[in-house]
Amino acid sequence: MASMKERGDEGGARELFFLIRSLCYTGLWRCCSIDQAFSRLAKNCGRQTMPPFKEQSYSEAELSAEFDALFPEGFGGADVQRELAPNGWQQSPLRAVFHPTVEQLYEEAIRFHRNCRALAKPNASEPMLPEPTFEQVAREYRELTVDAEREVRELVGQCLWDVFSDGHEVFGPDGRLLDLGSFRASGAFLADLLNRQIGGNEYDYLSFYLGTVWCSQRADLTPVYQFIFARLRCRELDWVYHFPRLYAVDLRPLKEALESKSGPEWGSYDPSEALAKEQEQKEYDTNLAELRESLDQGYREAIEDALKRPPPPIVQAYQAVYGRWPRGWPPTAS
Repeated sequence: MASMKERGDEGGARELFFLIRSLCYTGLWRCCSIDQAFSRLAKNCGRQTMPPFKEQSYSEAELSAEFDALFPEGFGGADVQRELAPNGWQQSPLRAVFHPTVEQLYEEAIRFHRNCRALAKPNASEPMLPEPTFEQVAREYRELTVDAEREVRELVGQCLWDVFSDGHEVFGPDGRLLDLGSFRASGAFLADLLNRQIGGNEYDYLSFYLGTVWCSQRADLTPVYQFIFARLRCRELDWVYHFPRLYAVDLRPLKEALESKSGPEWGSYDPSEALAKEQEQKEYDTNLAELRESLDQGYREAIEDALKRPPPPIVQAYQAVYGRWPRGWPPTAS
């Protein structure tokens, strides 16, 4: 496997574009999807290196060995295809992930357009383009050639990101954590692993970044999650669900440490400046407290909303395999 060293920021612009497109595609900021919005946008997305090895976590070598044991023939191997599509990939409903109908593409185009319009400034100088029509989408529609092995391995990789990343946790039989790192690091780990399986360099972290955010509405992915959990269970691995939550962190101590200067403070002490700074800190404290209360209220409302609906497909898939709900479900506001 390729080293998981920092890859630099050459992909930063692509990642920003990817996130903006994801917002417009899914409408994650809307209240009706606040749990998803918290999950995908509230995490540390900037770090791409693997987490430092800890005694309570699997090492990178152990992680690679575990994934090799989970998928001895690879993410898209013949054994995986047989389990996910026993009647053949061409007949599988999961095929729609990569081969959506014209109707699905039209619905996606409308959703994308309306979400873009909702994000636009009210006083934008340039008017928005009109909504795409079904006829326009149909004219541009092209049926792509089916590549079963590639499509299966990419779908499995995206669903693995949903399981091992997205704020959730996977633990080994000895209680140690299988930690793939941040959102970016998880995508990079899966990409490196898959590149090694196919003997190429076809994938990077964006191939699996945010998992199934692009395809979850094209097909029911519950069977894929069940397939993954079945393999985890055979390896005596367990999964912990974490309801997404956004926190406000006070970075003033870090800022002060970075800006600290050598020499005694009294040498540059200014009473007026000190008074103004004290007032500024009080206002900051007030605003931070209000923000935290707002986030806590949003978290409580998101849980209330989630409990009124069926559990997410990934949670239902776990229950079907393990015969019980995962730790963390149902979520509580405490």
